[in-house]
Amino acid sequence: MTLTIPLQIDRARRRFLIGGEPMVFHCHHYNTHLQRSILDAPWVDSEPFLIGAAADVAFAQLTKVFTEYGAASAPHRKMIAEELYRWCGFGTFDLSMLDEEGGRVTSCNSHYAMAWQAKFGPLPDPVCYFATGWLCGALAAIFDLPLGSFAAEHVSCRAGDVSEYCAWEVRRGVPNYNIYRSPGAGKTTEKQELLEVDEGNVDYEGVYRALTGMDLSGDSEGHIPAFGVYLTRHFANYYARVTFELERALIQRFGDVGTLAAKPLFVESGHVCAFNMFGGIMTSTEWDALILPSLETREDWVHGLVAAVNALGWGRWQVAELSAEAATFVIHDDYESNAYLGMYGTSDHRVSYLAQGAAAGIMNLVYRGEIESKPRFTPDFYEHLFKADGNFHAEQLTCRAMGEKYTTVRVFRG
Repeated sequence: MTLTIPLQIDRARRRFLIGGEPMVFHCHHYNTHLQRSILDAPWVDSEPFLIGAAADVAFAQLTKVFTEYGAASAPHRKMIAEELYRWCGFGTFDLSMLDEEGGRVTSCNSHYAMAWQAKFGPLPDPVCYFATGWLCGALAAIFDLPLGSFAAEHVSCRAGDVSEYCAWEVRRGVPNYNIYRSPGAGKTTEKQELLEVDEGNVDYEGVYRALTGMDLSGDSEGHIPAFGVYLTRHFANYYARVTFELERALIQRFGDVGTLAAKPLFVESGHVCAFNMFGGIMTSTEWDALILPSLETREDWVHGLVAAVNALGWGRWQVAELSAEAATFVIHDDYESNAYLGMYGTSDHRVSYLAQGAAAGIMNLVYRGEIESKPRFTPDFYEHLFKADGNFHAEQLTCRAMGEKYTTVRVFRG
């Protein structure tokens, strides 16, 4: 059965929502790097929030989607959940054998397992925390049970060399993860106050229309191969929850030093995202067809990429200042701030870490990477762009999560 995905496009805020949950594009490099950074953090048991964050967003989204479709039966709900999971690029599940008491389920193409092998090589420990939580949240929604009604054990994982598939045992009972309440769309601005800025020779609106019109959805195996990476249309609230729960755990243990320890982990993940996904976009055939013909200056390359970023669901980005030595990016309704405000209220520090890392990545790719020559995105090239002398660094000047109008990131040569 073919399902029409209930995708809502919030063009004014440059966002996508499904079942009230904001969805953002990220690639397998970012997904695995962020998760490894969280798992490697000392003195923090991250499994409960890595799983709980997924259960939360799955339950919140599917509960609303089932209502939108008028889906009352368990088989109909299972079909919707399976199709939405595949469409988002997470892999595939067959939920038909699961009932109100749980059961066993397998997947030959779980995104996180395959992505982990591709990026880091085999790992003996299971890595599909997102899928584990999603199963628990999805089953609770399917059977009209409260969130937290199921626990799950990830008994085998394709990320290792032993198994050809991932497997889970799901059971009714006390959850083995934290319970959260999704903020849904988060706290957005009532009306964005856009700046009058120079957009170079790039047609921002035309790029947005073209990219949002592309079919970037999971194939029959639940993968989205595009721009040289595997994309996912992932939950903004999942990324935010796992990021900020780690930061809060480190602050609780170490005080203000915890923030200093967490920040570079998340900014580095932004660098990895920019290097791989932005680099892939700017060396793709889609870029050559849609954006390259309008580019006359190196500054136009920055504008072209920012126009593409506006089609990722990350909020609306503007370039307020730009030269070969520095840039200022203004971001309206960045998803990190929206989520933080909805989850925790006003922050006492700046938390738009992904935006900070990604902004630095844009400048390094354009002004140091000779991106027009279509380089290979190797570890050595990454070290050259982000670790060598003369590279660009970024700092957050303002942040919506602190109650300010928008987030501002200043990028400059180090």
